[in-house]
Amino acid sequence: MKKNISKKIELEPRHFDHLTNEPKVRNAKEVTFDDLSNFEDYIKNESWDDEYDSLNVHLEYLPPFIQKEIHSDESKIKPQMNVLNKKFRRHLHQHLTKHLLPEINKMTGINYEFKEFDEGLTPEMNGINSVYKWHYEDSGNHGFEEADYENRHHWKAQLDIKSNSNGPYINIDFNCSPI
Repeated sequence: MKKNISKKIELEPRHFDHLTNEPKVRNAKEVTFDDLSNFEDYIKNESWDDEYDSLNVHLEYLPPFIQKEIHSDESKIKPQMNVLNKKFRRHLHQHLTKHLLPEINKMTGINYEFKEFDEGLTPEMNGINSVYKWHYEDSGNHGFEEADYENRHHWKAQLDIKSNSNGPYINIDFNCSPI
């Protein structure tokens, strides 16, 4: 009987206590996902490759509270399921702070202390559409001692979340870049 070699190997998220040396060759590139679990898997794999300080990842997805409400059937999306609805914004903010940000910390293995720098509704396209944006940033030491940065350059992590008034889809840009 022939073995199935094509199975994907699942790695556990690794937690960093100390910074390691930078990789000699970088393979990270700009990537776009449409599924939250694929986004998390990619971040986890990049931390195993020691490329957690050079990420440019984009994600567009339906948040879990909307998927639960529509039972994963996109034809059941209601017109009021967008950022103009206060209940939607409240649930989205709870999803970000209680689920997405801790999950990013878990998958990267780094204790990011994201601080919310900007939040607000911005009209676009001559007032026809509106976009609600959150901007989170961590440009500190990410929980490491200054002595750990002898092995690796400092980096900043930015997380931009956008949702528009046309529907419940969320756009996330997670960017880590050396300073």
